[in-house]
Amino acid sequence: MADKEAEASASASAPAPAPASASASGGGEGKAKAEAEPSAEASSLPTKPSVTFEAAKREKEELEPSAIQETAKREKEELEPSAIQETAKREKEELESTHTPSDDEGDDHKELAEAETDDEWLEARFKDTRIAVIGNVDSGKSTLVGVLTRGGLDDGRGHARSKVFNFSHEAANGRTSSIAQEIMGFTSNGEQIMADRPGAVTAASRNATWQQVVNSAERLVTFIDLCGHEKYLKTTIFGLVGHCPDYTMIIVNANAGFQRMSREHLGIALALNIPFFFVVTKIDIAPANVFEENLSQLFKIVKSNAVKRLPLVVKEPGDVEVASAGLAENKMCPMFCVSNVTGEGLPLLKAFLQKLPSRLQESGLFRPPSAPVEFHIDSIYNVTGVGLVVGGLLRAGRVRCGQQLLLGPDKASQFRPVMVKTMHFKRVVVDEAESGQHCSMALRSLVKKETLKKNMFRKGMVIVGPELQPKATWEFKAEVVILHHATTIRENYQAMVHCGIIRQCASVKHMSCDLLRSGDKAIVTFRWCFHAEFLSMGATLLFREGRTKGLGRIVEICEVETYANTFAPPPRNSQIELPKKRKEPKEPVPEKEPITEHVPRELPKELPKVTELPKELPKELPKV
Repeated sequence: MADKEAEASASASAPAPAPASASASGGGEGKAKAEAEPSAEASSLPTKPSVTFEAAKREKEELEPSAIQETAKREKEELEPSAIQETAKREKEELESTHTPSDDEGDDHKELAEAETDDEWLEARFKDTRIAVIGNVDSGKSTLVGVLTRGGLDDGRGHARSKVFNFSHEAANGRTSSIAQEIMGFTSNGEQIMADRPGAVTAASRNATWQQVVNSAERLVTFIDLCGHEKYLKTTIFGLVGHCPDYTMIIVNANAGFQRMSREHLGIALALNIPFFFVVTKIDIAPANVFEENLSQLFKIVKSNAVKRLPLVVKEPGDVEVASAGLAENKMCPMFCVSNVTGEGLPLLKAFLQKLPSRLQESGLFRPPSAPVEFHIDSIYNVTGVGLVVGGLLRAGRVRCGQQLLLGPDKASQFRPVMVKTMHFKRVVVDEAESGQHCSMALRSLVKKETLKKNMFRKGMVIVGPELQPKATWEFKAEVVILHHATTIRENYQAMVHCGIIRQCASVKHMSCDLLRSGDKAIVTFRWCFHAEFLSMGATLLFREGRTKGLGRIVEICEVETYANTFAPPPRNSQIELPKKRKEPKEPVPEKEPITEHVPRELPKELPKVTELPKELPKELPKV
């Protein structure tokens, strides 16, 4: 009853609406006046009942929530982000349970999953940076790698480099003749991980050290220690072209300066478009005037028209960020001055190495894990108790243990089926490997009653997926530019071609022009001299012969000799029939008459009699 009385009093106190005729006839002035001054009738009505209604309404809301408030609260909760996500998730699950996707929708989901996997692969790959160490002989490359990775200083008599060498003869003469790899690990705070390294360096101790570093590191830096002597230049080129480093670290002796082999290595790095930086070593024994002169020489080389980089000598921690960003864009050339004996300059170099990002996307040499498998073999081992093991770089795809792949091409240009038994990545046992990783695999042949032997393999062979349908070819066309040549290049010219892990002599069969000199460009058709190879379109190649150097890119693969590859065993004793050369017809040789001048026409009827010998010899011989 109280509520009804309050509602009645509120309706009585409300002002009556004005007549429509009055508002229409009054015009704008009457309307403005009505808005400015309230009517006397409205002002004379009592206002106390309205106050009583508002107080009663407020008390009712406080004591008992209305249905309107509950509805509004429920709507608000439904509009919250968490509720929306839960509802959408529930609807999606119901739709998936009742809906069967078509083939097109399945392909779309598969592509989306592969894209997400590729993004994860990019993030993981950025944590590993590969740096090739090059420079002239006796400049301190292996010593610097040993000091950086082992954590201690050198004694000045080759103690640090002895931990890096692969063979005893390298430690005996102090020269690197093979490709060695070492790793550095950093935590998320940028601190270097120092593993427990035993005194003696053995295969087991190295494996344990690498496993400890890989398992506890957030970022890895892999050093590829290459040769500096001119005798092993082909090994150095193989490391730069086949191992695909992100950066090159050029070591310069502070006493000797920038020598000829360092110029050769710098030219190769420029040709392959690999960013580089300088490290000047042995500054503790170099005279001040000699050191300043050699440093100014480096400045001139970096600023020259052939290089066109901005030199920067890193002396303070604030320069490290600028140097790493400039080198990643391939616009700057940082320089570090260090001593492996005193340790001067090493903290700045370590901080710089920790900041360097990977150049996976910029290089364009690797394809994502969703692509078909393509593994390039650069080393072959025969491990006791395991069997045949191959090492190399995974350029595309993802490999798992137990996966069936194709190995080839062999001497007969065939691909044989194999299966991956076990894998190692950085000397750590893994179940799978992704594109961009340098790993090793133990293989088993799928051909019945066949055992893989070391003589079946060579550098340049690949392991690919069956869906790639690999083909071996003898000829290919490349767009080349001659960097340096003393004379001219014509057809039938032969040179050593480096294309990835392939290192084989090839001859020039055809050129788009008659002659090639230094600086010329042309389309050249090459033919391998010994066996067919597996090539990819757009691959970069480098050919040399003596001091002649040329750079090119494959634009066409000529299918002179191809084979259909299945999981059937290859034919035994198969030989490749090379195209026969066209022989020019020779002039007929006139027949010569037989020589009968000294031969008698008729033999004598009676032969001369032979005198008879005495039946008995004399008992006594005549005295002399």
